[in-house]
Amino acid sequence: MNGLLLTLTEPASRDEEEFNAWYDTEHLPERLGIPGFASARRWVDPAARPGEGKYLATYELERPGVLETPEYLAHVGDGFTPWSKRILGRCTVFRRWACEQIVPGHAFPPPASVALFAAIGDVPVEHEAEFNRWYDEEHLPMLARVPGVLAARRFRASAGTPRYVALYDLADPDAPSRPEWQAANETAWARRIDALTADAEWILRGYRAYGTDAP
Repeated sequence: MNGLLLTLTEPASRDEEEFNAWYDTEHLPERLGIPGFASARRWVDPAARPGEGKYLATYELERPGVLETPEYLAHVGDGFTPWSKRILGRCTVFRRWACEQIVPGHAFPPPASVALFAAIGDVPVEHEAEFNRWYDEEHLPMLARVPGVLAARRFRASAGTPRYVALYDLADPDAPSRPEWQAANETAWARRIDALTADAEWILRGYRAYGTDAP
């Protein structure tokens, strides 16, 4: 089973240039040098409002246990570089999820993605079984068939909340506005799940590949 490390971050506006320099020249190369980190990408939502989390990073792991290895633990906490401590200490938003991939289980994202839609949410325990059946049997398959969607994957977080993460790799950033996408959110089962999860936190946001000029 593959793993995922997901981070949602936002620097103060005065720190944004240095934040991106740190990410691109130190942090990402450092993480990719750790055994078990298969790939990493950064994503940005230029339209994000302050406090929503402008930047998303996805680190694909060969297995969830990579985040428990000595090689990884040597680079966190007291192992952070001075630059990492300064940048992370000044972020206005920092959220982190350590996940295992539950559907399809062993899939890495397509490199052709120019955008990513993230759906991060939770469900009351008493409705969790139905929530997972809906996602796996109806919702994810419907969204995977939407034109412009390259891949659809689900994850469960062992650290970080909300606990469930769905990532949709997109060849077309406008795929979530297509009628087929909207139809997946308007079925009778989807409306029932909406009611069951109405009091849970949900993050539903589209991101563009960082450092590209994708339309």
